[in-house]
Amino acid sequence: MANSDIEMPESMRHYWNMWNEPDVEQIRSHLELAVSDDVLFVDPLHQHQGKDALEANVRQLRSEKPKYSFVIASNIDGHSNRYRYRWNLMRRDRVLLKGFDVTTLNEDGMVERIDGFFGELVEFA
Repeated sequence: MANSDIEMPESMRHYWNMWNEPDVEQIRSHLELAVSDDVLFVDPLHQHQGKDALEANVRQLRSEKPKYSFVIASNIDGHSNRYRYRWNLMRRDRVLLKGFDVTTLNEDGMVERIDGFFGELVEFA
């Protein structure tokens, strides 16, 4: 059974700080505290492996959209080193995109995989 309201692990905190870092030259410092060397990042628009590829993705987003921010929009639920949560991509007070991630940590507590989804799940009537 999943724990439905847990504290975000430290590596995931650094991961989210990385996505919101306004100074692109500081992104790598967050990355080093967040992810494994062979981290796998997969969402509907990207699939890449390794710190360098993830850093390039984040740098591109931060450079193109410096006023955007990512906000955790739900509790964090998890078990067995896997965590799920909703997030919103924001500009000012406006939600631009809603998403959902499943993040896996390795034995050392570093993020080793992120599976991202865009949009919300629709409940059956």
